Amino acid sequence: MGQFLAIGLVTKIKVEKIKVQKAQMSAEQLQAKIQQECGFDAGLYELIENEEIYEFQLKQEILFEQLLPFLKTIYPLLYDGSGYYENILEKLGSMPSSEWMEFTKKQPEEAFQFDKYGKCDYLSEKFVDLKIHYESVILSMEGKIVMETYGRQFRFFKRMMTQTFKEFSLANALRVYITG
Repeated sequence: MGQFLAIGLVTKIKVEKIKVQKAQMSAEQLQAKIQQECGFDAGLYELIENEEIYEFQLKQEILFEQLLPFLKTIYPLLYDGSGYYENILEKLGSMPSSEWMEFTKKQPEEAFQFDKYGKCDYLSEKFVDLKIHYESVILSMEGKIVMETYGRQFRFFKRMMTQTFKEFSLANALRVYITG
């Protein structure tokens, strides 16, 4: 296996609570920093926390309302009208939306699958490195790719996708990254 360039829909963002506390940040400050530096709209995610983790989970009502119309808009552009994605849209349209995320794990499609390998991001605050873990659904993946330094180009691509698909707030949950 190698590494691949991917576009994913970020469904969860997780950060270790102990690191956030060392950085003397609140959950709200962390969420604001993630929004500012990583470009994820804080309004799309709800905070779920336990003793060890701050988890920002994509709001189900947004996912359930926007995913199919969003995929119907983005897939023809990603796959050049090849029809490759129509099977995915048909399957998702025929099942309850509450089963979509489980489908990504149990019956993955190449262009709609849970990503168990996606790379993390790091943010610094008061000399503390915060490791940002993502759970994503891969919408597109190509490769292989080898890069030593990246970030600026990927943030640019993310901003362009957000602008291109601004009628969907879900576009603010997209991520361009390396996986594998």
